[in-house]
Amino acid sequence: MSVAAFFDVDGTITKTTILDPLIWYHRTHDSKFRFACFALGLLLRVPYYLAVDRRSRARCNVVFYRRYAGLSAADLRQWHQRTFAENLQRTIFPDALDCIRDHKCKGHRIILVTGGLDYVMRPLAESLEADELIATHLAECDGVCTGAIDGPAIADERKAELIRALSEKHGIETALSFAYGNSLGDAPMLECVGHPVAVNADSRLRCLADARGWPQVRWRT
Repeated sequence: MSVAAFFDVDGTITKTTILDPLIWYHRTHDSKFRFACFALGLLLRVPYYLAVDRRSRARCNVVFYRRYAGLSAADLRQWHQRTFAENLQRTIFPDALDCIRDHKCKGHRIILVTGGLDYVMRPLAESLEADELIATHLAECDGVCTGAIDGPAIADERKAELIRALSEKHGIETALSFAYGNSLGDAPMLECVGHPVAVNADSRLRCLADARGWPQVRWRT
C-alpha cells in the first residue's frame, strides 16, 4: 500500500478562486470596453455566487461555469498553458511548495483534487510533477464550451468519492494519507484520510477543524 497527499488548489495551493482564470482570459481577449462590461456583470453576480456557495460548493461551480458557454475549448487550453507562468504560477503559496516537496521526499503520491478547470490546472499539475490531477471538465460541442460541466461537480462529497475510488485503484492507504483543503466544501475530502489539514480555513471549516482537532495552517504568498 502507498501513501498520498491530496490537495485542493484554489485557496489551498494558490491564492485564487474559480473566478480568477476567467477574469485573466477576458482581460487578455476583450477590448477595454468589453472587459469593463464583463467585469461589472461579474461583480454584480458575486453576491449571488457567494449565496449559492454557502449552500453548496458543487452547485456554485455548476452555476459559475455557465459563463464559459461559447468559448473555444482549444483556445482556453492553449492560452492557459502558454500564460501559466504569468498567471497561476505567480499565485502559488511558497509554503504549499515546501509541503509538496516534503511529501515527495517521503515518497508520497501528490494528487490534486480540485473543482478548477482542467484547462487551468493541467499546467500546474505538470509544474508540480503531481502524480494525478482530478479536475473539472467542461462539456463541448464542436470544440465550443456549452457551459455545462461534464459529469458531477468536483466538490463536497464528490471529492471524497473520487479519492476513495482512486485510492482503491492505486492501492493507496487512506488511513495513512494526508489531505489539504481550505473550505467547508473540502470537509468530506479531509474526513476520508487519516491526516487532514485545514489550510487558510474559512470560518465554517475552521469551526469544524476546531471541533475535530484537525491541524490548521496559514499559507501566504
